[in-house]
Parts: sequence; C-alpha cells; structure tokens
Amino acid sequence: MFIDWDGTRGMTNIEMPRLYRDGLEDRSFGRLSRAWSHLRQHGLLEPIRLIRQHGLGTSLGFVQRNIRHMLADRLARKWDRRHGVDTAGSIQLGALNIVGPHRAMGNEAVCTSPRTFDFIMKSLPRDLHNHTFIDIGSGKSRTLLLASRYPFAEIIGVEFARELVDIARSNIERFYDPTQKCRALSVVEADAAAYDFPQVPLVVYFYNPFSKDVFDIVLKNLVLSLERHPRDCFIIYGSSSHRAIDWARPTIRETDNFRELSVPAMPSFLDAVRTIDYAVFQVQAAA
Repeated sequence: MFIDWDGTRGMTNIEMPRLYRDGLEDRSFGRLSRAWSHLRQHGLLEPIRLIRQHGLGTSLGFVQRNIRHMLADRLARKWDRRHGVDTAGSIQLGALNIVGPHRAMGNEAVCTSPRTFDFIMKSLPRDLHNHTFIDIGSGKSRTLLLASRYPFAEIIGVEFARELVDIARSNIERFYDPTQKCRALSVVEADAAAYDFPQVPLVVYFYNPFSKDVFDIVLKNLVLSLERHPRDCFIIYGSSSHRAIDWARPTIRETDNFRELSVPAMPSFLDAVRTIDYAVFQVQAAA
C-alpha cells in the first residue's frame, strides 16, 4: 500500500474505496471516518512519520486535496438531495458489468460540478435548440441533467457500465428542476467506440472518460460521420487528472476538421473535486 501523495495513483486505508449503498465502489464516501480508522490502527504519531517520509509541502498538498474532495462530495450529495437523484461519487469500474472490450481503458466515473458545467457552457452559442448534446461516458447522469437546463433538442448519454446506465435512467425519471428546458433525455448502453453519432448538429462532451486508444477510435468515428453528413458540431474535452487534455487537444487539432475556440481558464470552484482543464472545438466550415 502507498499513499496518493501526488494525486494520481495509489491509496492507503485513508483512501480505500468502500461499498456504497447500491453496491458500487465509491472512493468519495466516508474519507473522514477512514482517516480516523487509519490513525487508530497506526497510532497518533503516524502523521509525523508520513511528514518526515514525504516532506511538509507534499503532505500539506495531500491534506488539501482530501479536504477539497470531501467538501465537493458534500456539495454534490446536497445537489442530489435537492433534485431527488443519485449522481455523486467516484465510482470504480472493476466490479461493474461492462459492454465491449475496453473495461481496462475506462476511467472512474466522476461527475462534473454544476458550476464547472455552467462555466464551460458560456463558451457555446446561446441558441442550441437544434443541437443534440451527447455525453460520452455519462456515468450516473449528472452532466445529462445539468445539460437539460439548456435548450438542446435532445440529450443522450453513452455509457458502457450496466449498473451506471440503470442508475442514470432512474435519475432521469426522478429529476426535478423548475429551470429544466430539455426533457428529451436518454441513455444508450454501449461501448463508445461502437457508437453511431446521430445525423444532427451536435455538442459532444468528454470528461476524460477513457484512454487515448479509445478516444482515437471515437474521434475517428465522429469525423467520418461529419464528413458523410456535414453539420455543425462542437467538441468539449475536459480533464482533471492524468493530464489527458495534453494529448486530447493536439489529437483533435490534427484531424484538421475542427478549430479550437478561445476560452477562459477554469476557476477553482468549491463544488468541483478538481479544477478541470478544458478545450472547446467547432467543426470547420466546408470550403
């Protein structure tokens, strides 16, 4: 066992995931109680030992990340209670029923925060009534529900984990928000690499759902669809770990089908587990 001091890998008892009420492994739940259990097991001098081992700066960063994670998780569950849904958590894929061959290339299901999503949406045109919003790797549906507060023609989630699909569909049925503008929400249970994009104007959203190998396939399928049936299309790509934006941005540029839009840097919102680095692209107009 080793500690997640750099924020990217590993965990001790402090960060060991537990089974949430629906049987999913949720790494966000119960961090404070796990920290106390860890201290009881290893003694009150354990923090001093870890500080000596990893240094004061690294140790403070570790504590800061965990405090931010707990605060964001609390706000996410408060949002869920307000809207009668279950979207919060950092859900691990290991024990889930997965469609397709890409389980090992998928990342944990983490929801986008409301303030983060609203900030990203400011980069898109206000008139989206003829666009379909598609969330690739839609998890428990948080982003779909956030998108429903905007005037999209339709909203579709693509998710390869059956348990998450079931939760998402239940959330869509139960969701209540008086500001909701689009009620045409659905979730497709599918491997994103095999998904056929609808032949309508699109806003395609990626929140670091999988590795570059799978992204390359999905992006190629999207480009082919746009070449066969030219139409307006935006791509939003965000990442908050693994530095995925560093390979996603040039990969999209290299297709020569999209131009990157100028967007402001993402602020640090309290309801976000991590600050998202993001980029927005629009399909190039045909010459």
